[in-house]
Amino acid sequence: MAEQLNLSTTDAVEYFFDRGWTDGLPIVPPTPELVEEFLAIVGLEADDILGSVSERDRHLTAEKAAINSVMAGCKAEYFPVVVAALEAILDPEFNAHAAMSSTGGAALCLIVSGPLVEELGFFHLNNALGSGNRANASIGRAVRLVAMNVFGAKTGMMDASSIGHPGKYSMVVAETQPPEGWPTFAKELGAAPNRTSVTVLAAEGPRQIANHLNPDPKGWLLTIASAMRCPATFSVGKGAQVAVVLGYEARELLSREGWSKGDIRSFLAEHSRISAEELEAAGVFLEVGSAHNMIPEADGLLPTVPSPTDILLVTAGGPGAGWCAYMPAWAPVQHSRATSRLVAKTGHSETIGGSDV
Repeated sequence: MAEQLNLSTTDAVEYFFDRGWTDGLPIVPPTPELVEEFLAIVGLEADDILGSVSERDRHLTAEKAAINSVMAGCKAEYFPVVVAALEAILDPEFNAHAAMSSTGGAALCLIVSGPLVEELGFFHLNNALGSGNRANASIGRAVRLVAMNVFGAKTGMMDASSIGHPGKYSMVVAETQPPEGWPTFAKELGAAPNRTSVTVLAAEGPRQIANHLNPDPKGWLLTIASAMRCPATFSVGKGAQVAVVLGYEARELLSREGWSKGDIRSFLAEHSRISAEELEAAGVFLEVGSAHNMIPEADGLLPTVPSPTDILLVTAGGPGAGWCAYMPAWAPVQHSRATSRLVAKTGHSETIGGSDV
């Protein structure tokens, strides 16, 4: 059980700062009453184990998850989503140890899809990847605080980020309802209509993609593919997963013109491939005989993603001049894969689908 302290709210905030238990922002003091409320929501005992990182010999209990969720500013009703996200991160496929310690500075990016997006009030239209919403901000922050306080992913300790990015505070993408005829991301994973999925990707920062004038759906997709194949991205030419966020104008145009989500993924996978010459022209040496064996295929091209199913295609963002976004994984798939869970009303989350859609 956690140690109990007798401190005022102000003193508690400063006490947590002094001990390095915050992400640089003030926290909500995790009183025993609040922690118990969170545990009651999910019906878990304090010492129930949500998962472990064996390389660090550290285990996550439900109580520790609840404490960090309170600290992050979550409401109790958010806690089932946090539990699902944490259990996804602690899946061996995700490789939390590497993702939390690499110099690449990966964020723990959550993709939430299903009815809880509306029920819990996530931002999913305008400013979908921005600030200003409690659910988006605090749920992602709770996951990050667990990484710091339970698994030691702090600067100067087990987090070796050379640069990092603001998504390491919180990074949540909540899917808006796709256009008619397109399945939700949750449904593609195998979720029933009344269930919500949480997928976690160890991600670099989001790239905003602009295409304001082109009425041709292929034009939109070529623009997105050009961003995906940027030689400066570490995983390009090595085969990694990416999250592509289709903004309002793009998804409306593509669906109206008869493109399925599968069509879009196949097109992007093909057109994001890159030549060895283009990489070398950008100053990027090809790795051969290493963990990343960059031998071009018969046509001289290297993949950005191993297959179309490695593109996590999500609809989010409100009307504007025409914006999309994408987030590449921090490293190729042999180091980390996106993992998914179904949010449970009580108890542990449920494994679903993997990353293939």
